[in-house]
Amino acid sequence: MTATTILGLTPGALEPWPEQDRDIAFSAAEYHERIRRVRKRMAKDGIDLLYVTVPDHVAYLHGYMISWYKANSPMRYPQLYGTAIHVDHDAFIHFDNPTELPVLQKTSVSTDNRFFPSRDGAPNIAFVMNELRAKGWLKGTVGLEYWGYVPNRAISTMLEGAFLAEGCRVVDASAIVRRVRRVKSPAEIAYIRKAVEIADIGHATVVATARPGMTELEVYGETLRAMMKAGGESPALVHSFTSGPIRGGRPVAHGHAMMGRKVIRAGEFLKIDIAGAYHRYHGNVQRGYVMGDPLKAMVERTRLAAGAFDVFAAEVKAGMTVREVNGIMRRYYESVGLWNEPGWGVGYELGLSLPPDWVGEFYFNVRDERWLDRVIKPNMVTNYESMFNTWLVDTCVYTPTGSPFMSKTPLALQGIG
Repeated sequence: MTATTILGLTPGALEPWPEQDRDIAFSAAEYHERIRRVRKRMAKDGIDLLYVTVPDHVAYLHGYMISWYKANSPMRYPQLYGTAIHVDHDAFIHFDNPTELPVLQKTSVSTDNRFFPSRDGAPNIAFVMNELRAKGWLKGTVGLEYWGYVPNRAISTMLEGAFLAEGCRVVDASAIVRRVRRVKSPAEIAYIRKAVEIADIGHATVVATARPGMTELEVYGETLRAMMKAGGESPALVHSFTSGPIRGGRPVAHGHAMMGRKVIRAGEFLKIDIAGAYHRYHGNVQRGYVMGDPLKAMVERTRLAAGAFDVFAAEVKAGMTVREVNGIMRRYYESVGLWNEPGWGVGYELGLSLPPDWVGEFYFNVRDERWLDRVIKPNMVTNYESMFNTWLVDTCVYTPTGSPFMSKTPLALQGIG
């Protein structure tokens, strides 16, 4: 693009990022292998062209990530960016605004980047269609990611209409990248382990600094500083640092409340739900603390709920179905008297995430009565939540011999402050 074609589209000169400052999370070979596996899945599902728009998926496929995806931006400025992958070609095309050239140079292995000529929707849609038509890629079935938050419904409808006008069949292909990224590479698992180490630093900071009289935001600020100093990043979901009363020997439920200006009082329960993030890979560690001496009944309940992690780590293995996993965990909870108590044992897939969520597609609940035949594969990573008024979450990797958890933060209920 020339200087005259980008007038008003960038804040300054159109310049690449300095080579020495590039920050590519994985090798080009690993990214190319991900594209290959996506194309293999496309062929299986009968998809000729996949237009990838979910930010996590674009980052997974070639590294590109930005701070603003314009998901709820002005209606006159629709976000039409995306990565186009064809089932028959190794090479892919990324479409974006020219102002993002430096970020592509810094974070992505994409080499075919094509930039929109306008801020308006109609000329940019025409641009995408013209470029894909010239490549011969507008034939057959096009997959869009209907389950993503980018683009929103209005923009997704614009894209779908444009592909239909070209004579393409358009289908929901949300599952393709979600399934491909479920099994983690050794490098991905190493990043998740680092993320859990960073989360553990966060919990250690809570224990060392949280005192009655501080606000939830003050504790959060101290913790975030320590995690960032250790190489952490902002998580894809706001951490939960909330405090509340204890009634009848149980902490009052906190829900998904955000931290605020509430002053933490002596005798209250402090729920700390943290995900460390490293190269955008997340490791989730949640613990509960009592501001003072915890009641013996709460300590015992936590001990019983915490025992589930030992059972899970030793007995749950890659190759099992969710039905088998649920059976193992139900037997444990029944044996310690928690099964008929309010609460749950659940797991969410973890990995590379960008806002607004740090969990992935795969999910299970030990109380599920459906979706029981899904198979746990080697090198999948999930958290596990043993929540019976106990607020315990940790992150594990599934192997053929067991599913060890990564955090070193004690599971026992601690009194602090």
